[in-house]
Amino acid sequence: MTTMFREVRVSSLLIGLVGLACCSVGLVTATAQSPQPVATLQAPAADRVTVPLSDPSRVALIDVSLVSGSITVRGANRKDVMVVAHPEGDRPSRRYDAEANGLRRIPQTAGFRISEEANRVRITADSPNRGLSFEIEAPQHTNLKLSTVNGGEILVENIDGDLDVSNTNGGITLNGVAGAVNAGTTNGSVRATMTRVTAQKEMAFTSLNGTVDVTLPPATKANLRLRSDNGDVYSDFDVQLAPSAPAVEENASGNGRYRIRRNRSIVGAINGGGPEFELRTLNNNVYVRKGK
Repeated sequence: MTTMFREVRVSSLLIGLVGLACCSVGLVTATAQSPQPVATLQAPAADRVTVPLSDPSRVALIDVSLVSGSITVRGANRKDVMVVAHPEGDRPSRRYDAEANGLRRIPQTAGFRISEEANRVRITADSPNRGLSFEIEAPQHTNLKLSTVNGGEILVENIDGDLDVSNTNGGITLNGVAGAVNAGTTNGSVRATMTRVTAQKEMAFTSLNGTVDVTLPPATKANLRLRSDNGDVYSDFDVQLAPSAPAVEENASGNGRYRIRRNRSIVGAINGGGPEFELRTLNNNVYVRKGK
């Protein structure tokens, strides 16, 4: 089959100015002592793009990478991918610009790029300095690779696949998802409700400064590795705790033959054990819940 490649580029720049005759704000001559505030026009509306897949019968991968903005992905009964891009408010520089006195500031918003090749849909913003959030509808059976850094939340609903989700300054919420999950954030909470887990696949849910709260199907077979350095760990599963002993390692530095390392993680099996599921945070609580 011939590989298909598509790329969509959208650049949003609001350039239309209301005619001066219709404008209620007149130009005022400003002095250096009393600079005239620069007016900003309304930001543009959202852009909507539908991306066909090379082979709708196969599972797609949606890869979204942002510096500033939120990501929402919802599973739906469809064979393509719909992307709605929401430009966020343009933040003007706080530095006083004497040459802009008497002028209106025209807001700029981030453009974005979408490419599709062999069922991989890649979505990125053109500018890391301007916020842009995405709402995406995809086939329910889809793999995801999502990441954002500053001030954005990640929400995934009704998706069945391999989910690799990363955030830095925001939370992660996974509702009604199935498959295998690797979700981690630094400054935010990780909350997941799973309807099915992939057999014999490891999973991880981690945060540094947030809650980790995961609901698993009641028949899930797993070995849990649970840890909170400055919080507590809770579960309504019957966790069969494994005996824990300090690990002894050879020291190759020559200063001593052995090194003792004590890992304070709680290790235990549910429903007889299975692949390892890690749930860990530093400065909050960990919850492992049994689904209905």
